[in-house]
Amino acid sequence: MKSIGLGLHTGMGARELIGWCKKGERAGFDSVWISEDPYFRDAFSLIGLAASATKKVSVATGIVNVYTRSPVYMAMAAATVDEVSRGRLILGVGRGVKSLIEDEMHIPYGSHIEHMEEYIQCTKKLLAGERVTYDGNEVKLTNAKLRFAPVRRKIPILLAAMGPKMLRLAFTQADGAILNSCTSVRHARYAAGILRSIRTGGTKKQLVCSLWASIDEDVQRAYESVRRSVGFLLSIPTFGEVFLRRSGLPLDLLPELREAFRWEEKVGDPMWHLEHADAKRVKELVDDEIVDTLTVCGDAEVCRKRMREYYDAGVDTVVMNPMTQKTFAKALLLPFKGLQAS
Repeated sequence: MKSIGLGLHTGMGARELIGWCKKGERAGFDSVWISEDPYFRDAFSLIGLAASATKKVSVATGIVNVYTRSPVYMAMAAATVDEVSRGRLILGVGRGVKSLIEDEMHIPYGSHIEHMEEYIQCTKKLLAGERVTYDGNEVKLTNAKLRFAPVRRKIPILLAAMGPKMLRLAFTQADGAILNSCTSVRHARYAAGILRSIRTGGTKKQLVCSLWASIDEDVQRAYESVRRSVGFLLSIPTFGEVFLRRSGLPLDLLPELREAFRWEEKVGDPMWHLEHADAKRVKELVDDEIVDTLTVCGDAEVCRKRMREYYDAGVDTVVMNPMTQKTFAKALLLPFKGLQAS
């Protein structure tokens, strides 16, 4: 069953975010996804409010970090929101950017694949009401157990994944994968191919694709509203390399983008690089073709066509992340009837 989600970010004020959740439900979205980055508002607090303000849509974290919350606190928060929402939570988790986790917060990053595997095992057991003692290389618990009964003993857990190892982990140890932001149709098809190659024992695994959306009848304005964000994400070393390679884009863009976003200046705040980039150079490097490849961008009909391409590639849920207030309004008016079935 194909579905469509509305993506929101904790950089948005609480009242505004909850307002969009309610509008999204009325407009026909199947789910709302609230993403969290360090130093912004807390995702679980906002999702609890979203759950109280809506009736039918699934409420999802898209994503929260596995390093900044222990499995115990993740399970506590997830089970609480699932109770508030009466069983509507989808728990999306990810590893985040190493420099933020390790260099700024001084939380050991370790082996991110092993950390995620151990983390998921412990979180699933805690949500199932089990008492957990676990002595892993990355995660350790002693006699841990929730002191209340979760509404559901099995809350869907999805992993943010890009490369083959994390995708396989998502499809074998969790309930599916979330492809993040600048994902091309080619990359989505690649992830769906990995899912098809894995025996899941008849259990349906989900492939979610979270996409930046810029919907505007003025197509050039649509491109400009998302271009710098695309360039910024591609300039981040590990992430950019994977996005470029999996999308068939030239890897030699990476050093030029890093120069355009002034990463050689060690200021300690990633957002500084986004705000102080060489705008002219970014526009030269991130042309319209790259924006087309990595986002849903254009007028309403073009965006509908792009979304169908992701469904056809094997994606189960497309999450639209509008880039501007105007784009939010346009997204709510986008006719969804027949789109998921295409």
